[in-house]
Amino acid sequence: MLPTAAIREAMEADQLDVAMELIAHHERDVRAALAAPSTADRSAWLGLLAEQNALLAHLKFARAQAAEALQRLKSNHDSVRAYRETR
Repeated sequence: MLPTAAIREAMEADQLDVAMELIAHHERDVRAALAAPSTADRSAWLGLLAEQNALLAHLKFARAQAAEALQRLKSNHDSVRAYRETR
């Protein structure tokens, strides 16, 4: 099971090392499961796929917010520079 909530909490707390360790641990589990296929049904894999897609959507949203904040910062910087040049 992908620890989506824990990964999101770590990201929101700027604990990227913790988030990366959670993802790495999960990746090891998935690789081990794929290396030794069982007779389990596909529903577990489809559930995992849904969880990964939800996390990916969260990461895309966070990236878009960061890009917007960076653009606002750049715009503010440009405005300050333009103001200083007119003085």
